[in-house]
Amino acid sequence: MYRGYKNRNAHLDKLDQTPPQFLSISKVALANQDFRDIDSEEALREVYDYLALKNALLERVIRARKTHHTHFFSENLDYGHQHYLDSLSGQKFIVIRALERLERRTAEVLYEKRKWFKWVRECQDTEEAQRDNEKKKVKQEAALFKRHEKEVKLHMQELRAKEDSRRQDAELEKAYYERMGHLEKEKVEEDWDPIEELVEGERSTYVDLIRHFLFLAHVASDGSSASVTGSNGQDKPGPQPGADSNAISESTTRPAKPKKKQPKPQARKEIRDKPARDVPDKSAHESAADIRKRLREGMELAYAGGIHMAGTLDAPAELKDKTAPIPDTEIDHLLDELAEIKLLLFCRLLLSHATLLPAALKAASVDEFLLDKDVTDTDLRDLCLKMDSPGLQEIRDACADLSRGEEEADEEDDPTEDEDDGEISKGDRKNESLGLSRKLRSNIPEKWSSEREKRLKKQDQVPEAGTDKLGNLSQRTMIDFGDINDDGKFQSRKMRVRICGKHIYNYRSEKAISRGGWLHFSILAKDSGLHKAIELCRNWDEFWELNILSIFQYFPAANWLVWKGDRRRQQLLQLGLIPYFEFGGAEEASFKHQTGSRGHQYRRAHAVTEYRNFMCLHIKRNDAASRRFCQYLTLQSRQVVTLIRDVKTGQILYKPPEGPDGQYWLSRTKSGLGRASKNEYEVTSEVGPKFFETIDKHRDWHFSFKDYYDIYVWDLLPGQHFSWLYSTVHDTMLKALRCCDMKDMYKQAAPIMKTIHRDPDTFRPRDAKAGEETLWDLVQRSKSQFIDTKTQTVAEDQLEYLFYSEADALEDYILFPDEHLEGDTVYRPHANALEKLARKGPDMLRFIQDLDTDEETDSSGEENELSDGDDECDHLGANDGEDFKAHFKAIMDRSHSATSSDDDTPSSDESSQSEDGDEPKYKDSDIISLLKGANLEDKKDLAVLKGWNHPSLWERRLKGGVNPREEFMTFLDREKSRFFKESWHAADLTPNAQAMYTEAQQIVKQMEKHNFSTGPFKWTHDLRFLGIHPDTNRRVVPDMEQARAMMTLFFPSDFLDSSHGEAFKDSLLLKQAERASLGPPKIRSHTSTKFRPRSFWADWDDIQQKKDFELRKIPRDWDNTVRPIIAKLYREGVIGEAHVPYPPGQAIAATEPDRDPDLYFDFRVLEKEITFPSSVEQNPPTKEKLILKAQTYAMNHSNARFALLRLWSAAHFYPLMLGLDRRSMISFSDIDMPCSELSIHNQSRMRLQPHQRLLGRNVLCSRDMFLVMGDDEADLLKFATATTFAIQTAPWRLEVDLWRSFVNVDLRFLEGLMEKWME
Repeated sequence: MYRGYKNRNAHLDKLDQTPPQFLSISKVALANQDFRDIDSEEALREVYDYLALKNALLERVIRARKTHHTHFFSENLDYGHQHYLDSLSGQKFIVIRALERLERRTAEVLYEKRKWFKWVRECQDTEEAQRDNEKKKVKQEAALFKRHEKEVKLHMQELRAKEDSRRQDAELEKAYYERMGHLEKEKVEEDWDPIEELVEGERSTYVDLIRHFLFLAHVASDGSSASVTGSNGQDKPGPQPGADSNAISESTTRPAKPKKKQPKPQARKEIRDKPARDVPDKSAHESAADIRKRLREGMELAYAGGIHMAGTLDAPAELKDKTAPIPDTEIDHLLDELAEIKLLLFCRLLLSHATLLPAALKAASVDEFLLDKDVTDTDLRDLCLKMDSPGLQEIRDACADLSRGEEEADEEDDPTEDEDDGEISKGDRKNESLGLSRKLRSNIPEKWSSEREKRLKKQDQVPEAGTDKLGNLSQRTMIDFGDINDDGKFQSRKMRVRICGKHIYNYRSEKAISRGGWLHFSILAKDSGLHKAIELCRNWDEFWELNILSIFQYFPAANWLVWKGDRRRQQLLQLGLIPYFEFGGAEEASFKHQTGSRGHQYRRAHAVTEYRNFMCLHIKRNDAASRRFCQYLTLQSRQVVTLIRDVKTGQILYKPPEGPDGQYWLSRTKSGLGRASKNEYEVTSEVGPKFFETIDKHRDWHFSFKDYYDIYVWDLLPGQHFSWLYSTVHDTMLKALRCCDMKDMYKQAAPIMKTIHRDPDTFRPRDAKAGEETLWDLVQRSKSQFIDTKTQTVAEDQLEYLFYSEADALEDYILFPDEHLEGDTVYRPHANALEKLARKGPDMLRFIQDLDTDEETDSSGEENELSDGDDECDHLGANDGEDFKAHFKAIMDRSHSATSSDDDTPSSDESSQSEDGDEPKYKDSDIISLLKGANLEDKKDLAVLKGWNHPSLWERRLKGGVNPREEFMTFLDREKSRFFKESWHAADLTPNAQAMYTEAQQIVKQMEKHNFSTGPFKWTHDLRFLGIHPDTNRRVVPDMEQARAMMTLFFPSDFLDSSHGEAFKDSLLLKQAERASLGPPKIRSHTSTKFRPRSFWADWDDIQQKKDFELRKIPRDWDNTVRPIIAKLYREGVIGEAHVPYPPGQAIAATEPDRDPDLYFDFRVLEKEITFPSSVEQNPPTKEKLILKAQTYAMNHSNARFALLRLWSAAHFYPLMLGLDRRSMISFSDIDMPCSELSIHNQSRMRLQPHQRLLGRNVLCSRDMFLVMGDDEADLLKFATATTFAIQTAPWRLEVDLWRSFVNVDLRFLEGLMEKWME
């Protein structure tokens, strides 16, 4: 030992004295040398050989010194040896780092000369970035060998015994050495070196561990072949080395050595007779026999806390304690595949190890690789450390590699990746850029992503090695790649390489692996839970199959049943709801304590703490059932509060309303003196970004994909038992899945259950073969019933309300009309006009540019997403948006048309918009100049404006006479009315309502054009009559034009004979006598709750008085009638979610005489609460009074003509807003609201009040009807036009319903309308 140590030290010193030329002349220390100055391959190879030899010598010198120190020096004394060892270790570290930098420089040189692939460089970068320091590796090595401590000690004792024996033998054989001569004696002793044997012993340990990890058996002593331990315990031929590989000598655990002189016979005999040692303490890693035993006998199952049921379809009683045994034939197949997976795992580790990759590429088998002299002990140690505890991701990749073929298609991107559900329109982006977008203050942002999600998004992907074909191999660590095109570019980004005789792709698979791959994974990672496996899934479908298979105990893993939890959680998992966090202790945690009272000796004191239960769930994204579930859950607002987030985009898709009465709190408390009702709550926890982040940090697992929704749902009432929240979520999902009976509860898992068969003997679920009964077949042939637990008989109530019914189908047809179409099924809240207005507010750019709602902004090419593109939701004038200036411009153009060419005529766009801020200055002189080109009739009309001094809107603005706030509120009223009307008309359930409204609007539009062509300034007389100047506001003239067109339809004119009205000759709207004879549509009456007879509510009162009364048990036919109507009103925004546990109105179905069943609300509980001020007229005129008034008027005017105008209203509500910012259950005035007749009557009166002096004698208002009287047709046209204008102008929400109005009729016609049309 001592001689060998001295010889190696001398060799090391001599090596230091004769460095390569580059190192000898370089002034840079080796520790800082980057070898940038070397451009020659020969020089690089020379330096590499020198450093490699020096590294090997340093390794042996260090080992010899440590061994010598252990043998001959006390463990407590150092004598300076440790300082010397530290110096040698420092030199070795410098040499190793220099070798790595030299390899990188070699790669660069080869790349520059041969355009070498950069993937090797990337591997080296990755390895360097992740490399641990030498001390950390030493610690890992010590941990690896700690469990082998006893065998190591035994080995050291054997070495020491051999030393002692050698000393004794030296004396006995002294004569032999004297005869052989002194020189021969020294040569023989020098040939044997215990340090070399020690090094080889450690190497053999690494090799034994690797072979154990890979299920490789020891090779026969003759070295004839390598073998793999088969699943049946016999050896099977393994991969053979290539023809040019070195023959396997004495042991596969020993590297090839140059031939040396044999030591003395006694030493030779000791080496030969030494028994082969087993790998130390390999119990931490299962052998093939251990796995066979585990699979054959089963494993003890681990369960989560809670209630579990045995004897069910998914959990047979026979498998309640242990996993099902697997037959030997199947185990044989599994073990063969596991051995293959372990080999693939080993190859993938080699692929990521840049220094070992050359040797792995050359080797034709694992044995040949382990015999390669270029594979150092340190490299083998690193491999052992990695194979000792591979990560779950590496195991998953190896399982995926097993099923990959020779040619693998490129992995397709997720088709939904390009979706931009949060796309912002161009107009909105422009408003945001100008600072005009209305952003309401909110605790819940529009988008939110957790810090973990942000880190994953920012994290750069690790570059994948390998881009082209492999070429020939050069020597040692310098790899030569070829097959590059003329441009120096790679032919393919991905490729297969051959490592240790095994073909493997140089990148890991990002595709979902099959259930067979997860079966292998569950066996290899037996101590892991399903939570960890789920984090490795690539998409929802892969996770879903894994989830269902684990519930049915498909995998022989002891800990995987913990995932399904108790019975309650399992039911949600089977339905597709994945809970990941919940709190169910609100009932126990909530309390209320109050002491003292009036007259008591102590003051009142109170302490109240309230908690709400909550659940956090995941559900599949872009799925029809998921979309329905999200929609249904938001409608359960009287029981739960819901917030929905799209994880893929980060958008908050739905959140409850905010404000003083917001429902975001989860716990709150108040305490103090006095009454508890007078004290305010202090919120201690609430739903918000902080809550989201806290939940994300404390949850047990996460998905690695983003194709799902994140749903937060919590109780509306505090202190509830958790079962209420659970039942709401569970029952809502049953409806979303459209489960019609108990069998359908398995419908979500049916595609997987149809492929699983349960063995009748072992009860083990396995893949079904052709003709075998599947779990789904078992479900279909079974019978399900609810049993009364008290009587143990079939229950009378089979809980039919839990399952999907005809009413649900009718409701779905309204809520999801496009569901039958294929394509996008991403959940989005219903985007009705009111929701858009509430979310985005008015278009501020229009207000800044002084445009009306019908005029276009600068981005005129864009479609306004708040409108459907037609003019149905507003008036359809001859020149929409034209103001006073535009009308005069138009008449001037017309007067010059005879002398001007067509090219000189300005376009309608030019005439309909004023230039940027130019003030229109039309005075008497301007009017006179325009009259010169007008015809006689126009001159008479325009003369009405002469001398009418009224400052224009622009002048009033400049002089400060216009309040900016009032001007903005006027603009806001006009904007809101646009969306209100769109929503109202869409929610009108009167038969054929939308078609009739569209027809009326089209006729009025054409009549406006006709009026403009015949008498464009007739409106001047109407405005002069009402005393409203055209410059009062920009909508005055268009409103008057529209009102005049609506009335002139029913007065003699040539409209129907003109090109404008020819298409409407057969319109029923213009045939008043025929329309009156048909009667109004058969819809419910407009009688409110207060004025209905008690007999109307008799059926409903009888149902309420039953002992077992529950709202969910109301008659089925009521559901079929009521719910589709409510769905329609909700979809259009008329009805909204009300987070009120006990709403004041109850929806019922009832029937009025001569009418079909319809929706009614019972608001009788509010009759005493609703009061009106004294200014409100309490007794509106009846229809009899209207007729009497008309008869009296006709007696005094022989040519009297009448018009009965009706306000437009829907079948179930009046167009009266209850408050958009405080929307609860109903957004607009419901007809059943107590005293709704008084509300609409007083609103109608208010429209006439500004003009009462002019209209009071000729117009009488009753509820939503207006009786207009005129001395003759001309007089009636004047008053009817003025009345229509007063109704429909600012704030532009009320409209005259022409289909229920009758204009220019006599008294006899009017009296005939009394019975049907004046109800």
